[in-house]
Amino acid sequence: MQVLREAIAQHQQRFYGVSYNCDTEVLVTAGATEAIAGALLGLLEPGDEVIVFEPMYDSYQACIAMAGAVSVPILLEPPMYRPNMDALEAAITTRTKILLINSPHNPTGMLLTRDEQEHIARIAEQHNLIIVSDEVYEHLVFDGHRHVSIAEIPQVTGLKLPHLCKCGTISACNCSWSFNAR
Repeated sequence: MQVLREAIAQHQQRFYGVSYNCDTEVLVTAGATEAIAGALLGLLEPGDEVIVFEPMYDSYQACIAMAGAVSVPILLEPPMYRPNMDALEAAITTRTKILLINSPHNPTGMLLTRDEQEHIARIAEQHNLIIVSDEVYEHLVFDGHRHVSIAEIPQVTGLKLPHLCKCGTISACNCSWSFNAR
């Protein structure tokens, strides 16, 4: 639906200052889980590794397994649940293909800072990895904090930055979308 894709592109411009072509760079899906599954099934080969922060949204494991890939969890330690960048980088092997990040994080509510996202983007660039960023709760941010989308981080050559989001959810009726950097 053209009008929906246009509105989604306008949303990204308004909230994050990022422009997308609604005809070629916006994909509407029936829900965020479907968008995540589609991205992972389309990008992964059997035996590939996906680094994911733990605890994690329960569908990540299933989507990774459906692709025949392997989940490599990095523990977010309580009470602040911040990512350990040294542990993230140490977990990367020659089989690692995707860094699956989630901010605001489900289930902890942790919000990645701009510095953390820039660090993740540098790691991805150094190791030629794809970042899949699940930002489904982008507008559920409190205490004066602001969600920083991975799409706001200056584009790194060859780095794909899908953005997965849902908002305006009515029980059992979801509309999600994804973007990919040019």
